[in-house]
Amino acid sequence: MPFLKSQLVLTPEERSQKRKVVLRDTIALLTLLVVTAALFTGTVFLFRSFTNLRSRLAKRWLARGEAALHNGHPELAVEDLRSALAYSPGQRTIEVELAEALAGAGRTQEATSYFNTLWEAEPGSGIINLQLARLAARQNNQDEALEHYRASIYGTWEGDGTTRRREVRLELIDYLIGMRRDEQARSELLIAVGNAPDDIPTRLEIAALMEKAGDPASASQIYKKILQHGAPNLAALEGAGRTAFALGNYAQARDYLEKALNHPAIATQSAQARQDLRDLLEEAVQILLLYPSPSLSTRAQAERVLRDRNLVFDRLGACGVSLPGKPGGQITGPLIGPVMDKWTQLPNWANLTVARLQKDEALRQQVLDLVYETVNAADRDCPTPTAENALLSRIAKNPGAVEAQ
Repeated sequence: MPFLKSQLVLTPEERSQKRKVVLRDTIALLTLLVVTAALFTGTVFLFRSFTNLRSRLAKRWLARGEAALHNGHPELAVEDLRSALAYSPGQRTIEVELAEALAGAGRTQEATSYFNTLWEAEPGSGIINLQLARLAARQNNQDEALEHYRASIYGTWEGDGTTRRREVRLELIDYLIGMRRDEQARSELLIAVGNAPDDIPTRLEIAALMEKAGDPASASQIYKKILQHGAPNLAALEGAGRTAFALGNYAQARDYLEKALNHPAIATQSAQARQDLRDLLEEAVQILLLYPSPSLSTRAQAERVLRDRNLVFDRLGACGVSLPGKPGGQITGPLIGPVMDKWTQLPNWANLTVARLQKDEALRQQVLDLVYETVNAADRDCPTPTAENALLSRIAKNPGAVEAQ
């Protein structure tokens, strides 16, 4: 036992040596830890610096690409956006803008391929379906365009989806009108009207599309509703005038067009636009001068009825129809023959005078009705009317609308 105890006791020299070994190992370990930490810190710093550099470059190229795209230079935007995507791969926003730039640069096949790839990953995207619809329309793939337009309307949108869906629907309507699918366009317009906010610009846009789709009556209602609230709107006055004219209500057309031409903002319109309004107003006024309005005196009514009779007879004479006192003509056309028989049944029909028409209200109305019937028959059997007969033809299509309210 004394021998074992002596073996466990270290001499001072041995203890000093042991301390040196422990101290050396500790220092080595600490050095290794410090170096490792320094290397890790340096690596993280370099990685973050590289990542930040890539991010800054991506933003820089993206900003350049977006600026070129918004300034109408899609061909320049393509390369800038490609560079942005190289520094920030997989960014959906950049991919969509790159595809838009390709489409804008006329590289339709590339853009279609790009958008189809994006669509496969996100078939419910509103913006991707909209772009595919536009590309299909550009390539005259009508069915495909309509399919993507509708998918875009019911797809997902970032931000104000309600507004974007309405905008896409209006674009679809305009596309349908361009394809002469007016009935489908009118169906979509009914939905658009129901979902539209009560703001003037949107209402005006819808009304203008209704006009293009051949529905002036619905457009007229929108224009009039706008004019019922607030200060007179120039675009609404012009639209109300146009639609009233299209519906044969020439008195209202005259009133709205006069207000439009006297509107303070009319000076902002182009010279051609102002001239078009003046021409339409002049035509409405000339038509009203031919119309024997019940508000006129009986003599004025009689004078206009007789003048209208003479106008249509002049047209028939030029068409080769037999007229009293002008032998040598012959009745032509399946409609003019029967209507001329009705003229001959009138008492002393060849010698109508203003005095007779003024005294006999029933005869005046009978002659006027026969004038309109004759005009409509001549529109079918004779050449296209010109000058005042063209104006009379407009009245004859819907006499009851001329002064309707």
